[in-house]
This record gives sequence, structure tokens and C-alpha cells, in this order.
Amino acid sequence: MSTLSPQVAELKDLRDRRDVKLFPIIRDFKPVWLQDVSVNPGREELLFDIVYRPYAGRGWIKRRYRYDGEVDVLHYTGELEFSESELAQLPETALVK
Repeated sequence: MSTLSPQVAELKDLRDRRDVKLFPIIRDFKPVWLQDVSVNPGREELLFDIVYRPYAGRGWIKRRYRYDGEVDVLHYTGELEFSESELAQLPETALVK
């Protein structure tokens, strides 16, 4: 039996389902940092950013995605350049293992 509250268990399940969709995108690009931007549990929706370098010779980028848990779809919503000097400000807990 889970000791998590229903809301926490639901959020964990939503993140786990998101991670299944996200893994094929990031598996070859580590290190990758994942940052939750917002959670809308009523709509089963997560908005989040990933920071990574897609390949050698290219700079770091920050990509934004929206995971719609209701239909189990990951939507790419854009990207920005990310300065290498800002990497030190990313929390260690955001690093995808």
C-alpha cells in the first residue's frame, strides 16, 4: 500500500508516463537537465524544459515540451540557445540519471 497522498501519487504517475515518452529523445544526449515549469493536475498536463547539447559542435539548448497525460502525447513547443556559463546554475537534482 502506498504512503503517498493521492495527489502526489497522481503527479508521480504523470511524470513517469511523461518520462517514457521523453526517454527516446534524450537517451543519446546526456548530460540532460530536466526542469518542471508547471503542473496542471486537473488537465493531466506538465510543462517542462530540458537543457542539453544535441551534438558536438553545437551549443547548449533549452527545449520546452508539454506532456498531455490525458491522451499520452508529448508536444514540442520550441527551443532557445542556452549559455554554457548558465550550466553551473542548474540544480544537481535536475540532472537526468
